[in-house]
Amino acid sequence: MAKLVLLILLIGIPSVTSAAAWCRYPNSFLFNYAGRAYTTMRAAINACKRNAKCNGITQEPNNKNRYTERVGPQIQSWSPTGETSWAQCPTTANWCEYKDSFLYNYAGPSFTTLQDAQMACLANKKCNGITQEPNNNNRYTQRAGPTIHNTSPSGETSWAVCSAFSNWCEYKNSFLYSYAATSVYDNLQDAQRACLANSYCKGITQEPYNNNRYTLRIGPQIFGTSPSGETSWVLCPTS
Repeated sequence: MAKLVLLILLIGIPSVTSAAAWCRYPNSFLFNYAGRAYTTMRAAINACKRNAKCNGITQEPNNKNRYTERVGPQIQSWSPTGETSWAQCPTTANWCEYKDSFLYNYAGPSFTTLQDAQMACLANKKCNGITQEPNNNNRYTQRAGPTIHNTSPSGETSWAVCSAFSNWCEYKNSFLYSYAATSVYDNLQDAQRACLANSYCKGITQEPYNNNRYTLRIGPQIFGTSPSGETSWVLCPTS
């Protein structure tokens, strides 16, 4: 499965009565062609929905950025050519909220409501999240990111589409025993990526006494008795 920096794309397909939710996976591909190639993503998705063999779309930078129907169904997250893929989202996909955080760089207009901003972000290939700005009449701004920085000096709040296969649960005043690596991280998202790639890592613990750095931990047990106000994250149970 592709990692996270994943984006749900909500597209109104003219030949379909209801909108279909598709998830965008950067740097990924699906094996085997299932049909034709198209110059627009909308045309490719339309065709894929009518094709029983098609389980997703892969855009090929080395083929004039054409959108190709693919069999898959597994999404391979190691494209050597920078391909991007789309597949229908799991029905449980939603947005995760991150307090005191922001994403860098604007990706489009801002909005007065979160729902409007999310709808715009889903339709905007440059948008990887939403940041609400308290100093800008609490407007919701589309952001490019994709990294979420949990160090907002102005109390901003951000939202990004949760990964359907790697949601993390937060535990206040908790810690996991033993470091899984010597590296520490300035933001949660980078720590999570590193943890997923480290077979020893079962969770993340943020250390207030260490400049709020995020550390990889072995655990796996979570101890809810941190004497220093640590916060921990582990992958949420799947059932």
